[in-house]
Amino acid sequence: MKITQQMLKRLINEERSRLQETLEMGLKHPSDTHKKTREVQAKDMSSTLEKCVDYYKTCCIKEGELKRELKKIREMKRRLKSQMKDALED
Repeated sequence: MKITQQMLKRLINEERSRLQETLEMGLKHPSDTHKKTREVQAKDMSSTLEKCVDYYKTCCIKEGELKRELKKIREMKRRLKSQMKDALED
């Protein structure tokens, strides 16, 4: 089997993520991660997922508000720039 560059990159990225997870958990070896992880009941995850979805929706709403505000600011800057330009020409 010949290892392509793409396969090698994928293997490196997988190993990097395993090592990063090990470091984040404060372990010495990647094989120890199963000792620290625990299973969570699906009913417990549903509330967490629900909170994430709600927060995502809130962020989307806030993003829309900020976009509208930014549009107003850009319009005001355009008008002020035009007024300054007219004032300098007079």
